[in-house]
Amino acid sequence: MEQKVLYKGQVLILTRFWATGEPCLWITDPQQIGMPKMEFVGGYPGEYCIFLKNLTETELAQITSMDGFPLDVMKELDNI
Repeated sequence: MEQKVLYKGQVLILTRFWATGEPCLWITDPQQIGMPKMEFVGGYPGEYCIFLKNLTETELAQITSMDGFPLDVMKELDNI
């Protein structure tokens, strides 16, 4: 399961990386590859994500629901 979220004004997908199960924010638009901490993670050109382990507490707090409400990211990940 995955969930659309907002982070730094961008719609990303909160999910787990398919290869390792690590929590991440997956791109929804190719223009997002330039976001800070975005990494190329796959064999296909559009496979980019931000691993949550690379975000500070302040950055994690910036991840919100699509209607702008703060999320408990770790709780949300339990459902993914």
